[in-house]
Amino acid sequence: MTIEKELSCILAFFSFWFGACIASFLNVVIWRAPRGESIVSPPSHCPKCGASIRWWQNIPIISWLSLAGKCASCRAPISPRYILVETLGGALFLAAFLKYNPVYPFVWIPMVWTLLVAWIWIALMIAGSFIDFDHQLLPDFTTVGGMVLGLVFWLGCSIWLCVSGGEWTLANFFGFGWSVAGLALGFGLLWFVRWLGTMVFKREAMGMGDVFLMGAVGALYGPVAVLFTLIASSVLGSVVGFAMIAMSKAKLGRFTAIPYGPYICMACLLWIFCGEELVSWYLSLLGVR
Repeated sequence: MTIEKELSCILAFFSFWFGACIASFLNVVIWRAPRGESIVSPPSHCPKCGASIRWWQNIPIISWLSLAGKCASCRAPISPRYILVETLGGALFLAAFLKYNPVYPFVWIPMVWTLLVAWIWIALMIAGSFIDFDHQLLPDFTTVGGMVLGLVFWLGCSIWLCVSGGEWTLANFFGFGWSVAGLALGFGLLWFVRWLGTMVFKREAMGMGDVFLMGAVGALYGPVAVLFTLIASSVLGSVVGFAMIAMSKAKLGRFTAIPYGPYICMACLLWIFCGEELVSWYLSLLGVR
């Protein structure tokens, strides 16, 4: 095995484990942030008996399995969501690493920053999605945070191009302009959909959190990603909605609120990992090359 492959395997393992550890912290954020509680104090404890969770009982994935999904003190059941979120975080961090795969992480600086930004955005999407599922709200740190992350990243890339090339030209700021255009399209397009839906249904059709979230998608990945995410999230949301109606004994009302944020995040993940390939495949079906 070459040094490059050995390094890649080590970093792949690190990526999964790092993602699982971040997701373990996100479990705390998902539970406490919507309730206005501190995410650092008090330390992790059982919500049933209040017993503190020791460090060896708080190892991502492993601890839940070793404890058979029960509290070590009172044996109250621990929600499977904890291990689900930890496994999801690890899997998505690993997938992002395999996509960008910076084999020489301290040489190819732009690729490393791209991976780090992807990891941060994935963490924000995980937290935002589960909070939205539980409370039908998207906290500002996921939506506004995503917009700021995208703008800062692309501005940094533009400055890096100028510094590394020794020339400050407008062409080097194309990425930042593309980010601004994506933010404007994502925010503006979903704001218009929200406004139109409110006019038609005579009630709020969509939360502003979803509008800001789409703006974040645009700021990070540009206008094309916005259009892809809008279409894909609508399809995903419709499929899940119809499945819920088919599987549920109780009929969903006409105005039953369904969180849209998680489907935006799912669609954005599709774009990150295979969006361009899906667009190329679809255009080939239309005979467009």
